[in-house]
Amino acid sequence: MKTLKLISFLIALSLGLVTLVPVMASAADTSTGLKVGANSNVTPTSAQVNVSASASLDAAGVKAQQRGDQEIDRRTQALTDLNTRIQAMQKVTDAFKQGISASITNEINTLGNLKTKIDADIDLATLKTDIQSITSSYRVFALVLPQGRIAAEADREVTIVSMMSTLGTKLQARMQAASQTNASSTSMKALSDMATKLQDAQAQAQAAVTASASLTPDNGDKTKMTSNTTALQQARTDLKIAQQDLLAARKDVETILKALPKLNATTSASSTTQTQ
Repeated sequence: MKTLKLISFLIALSLGLVTLVPVMASAADTSTGLKVGANSNVTPTSAQVNVSASASLDAAGVKAQQRGDQEIDRRTQALTDLNTRIQAMQKVTDAFKQGISASITNEINTLGNLKTKIDADIDLATLKTDIQSITSSYRVFALVLPQGRIAAEADREVTIVSMMSTLGTKLQARMQAASQTNASSTSMKALSDMATKLQDAQAQAQAAVTASASLTPDNGDKTKMTSNTTALQQARTDLKIAQQDLLAARKDVETILKALPKLNATTSASSTTQTQ
């Protein structure tokens, strides 16, 4: 009976019945970031910005603008790369992918508006405030990037679970074909442990997505920031446990593969004896 339950579990996984479902996934919240003000929709041309900045700011101010632009470009590129990775996820729902993608796209747009404003600033104090807001208000690295990366890593791990589950089903069949009821206790134990580790790996990956999916930017709220940090740390811990489970499952596969030749030999010897 225990073996039948094990086989049923492996078959279910091998059929692709593994997916990540975010709990309270409010990653689709498009309020990630602050508006840059009434003039945020004004988009001066590059020539206009450069002439205005050069005419109104000293060398230090121009350099500050350049540094601000570089920080925004760096964040924008990281978000763009993450969005590409999110779209490649296989084990999450389309709605979840669209939600994270919408959050990322919104962050890219608000950063673009901020960059436009920084390039148009002619007052040094205003410029300083806008540059500081890159990290204080636009919580890219503090939340959006970690949130997306956790989801992408969890998706990768569940994909591996599915692949290894298919392998486990095939190994089960080979063990049965090699030696119906004479399978060694070592190989059977390894197969059982493999199924347990894969099940836990999926559970841990799901927990990581659940822990991070409903987070929203703190926008300077220290209590919210602490809560987000704790949730992200827990999600990373869950992913680490899932990785350890997958490594353990891989070792179980190696144990089973080493045992198979012995099972085949036992079957051959038994057949020869019966023939004689």
